[in-house]
Amino acid sequence: MPLAGMGAALDTYRMSVSACSASSASSTVLYIKHMVCPRGIRVVRQKLEQLGLVVLDVRLGAATVAASAEELDWPRIRAVLRQAEFALLENAPQALLERVKEAVGQLLRQPAGLRHREFLAAVAEELHLPAAHLNVVFARLSPGATLAGYILGQRLAYAQELLASSKLGIGHIARQLGYSSLAHFSGQFRRVARCSPSTYRQRLGAPKQPVAVGVAVEVPNDAS
Repeated sequence: MPLAGMGAALDTYRMSVSACSASSASSTVLYIKHMVCPRGIRVVRQKLEQLGLVVLDVRLGAATVAASAEELDWPRIRAVLRQAEFALLENAPQALLERVKEAVGQLLRQPAGLRHREFLAAVAEELHLPAAHLNVVFARLSPGATLAGYILGQRLAYAQELLASSKLGIGHIARQLGYSSLAHFSGQFRRVARCSPSTYRQRLGAPKQPVAVGVAVEVPNDAS
């Protein structure tokens, strides 16, 4: 991305005119938590339109309406979104962090798995922001963690979910998560779960310690 374009993208997150919005002269961006799928996007649009707002755009974690921040009825917007199990976020950097996490979750669940090295670029494309900026924001708000480590942790957490809730073969799960080989997937899984995927599935009836959702793990040199 040219430097001028990168600067314009970053300015979107510096224009914070209220606790949970960024605004220009004629529009306001609302940063919204728990909007993690196409259905959520549709519901948010419907709820905002029911309030009489002109909705210019709704995408993962954010909605743009044709009104200044001063013109909006914030208590009413909060109440309507809360009833639909959404929430306005407190500040722009935290909103961006939530959007990153939601994008990771959404991309993980796509049928064609992304390889680890492709994932950050896909998240950046989804959010229309430079990957370098996403790395900086994640590191600032998640001390001691990296975005690459978070993505890997989510892949392995989702692997555990699939092992527990589906009858998919382990090779199929590895391909769905974007791994280049079953051996590679098993090796990374073993480093975190302390057992192989097949052993993990066999032990589902016994007490176990899953990979916590949202926890980043160290990225090995052979991450694909």
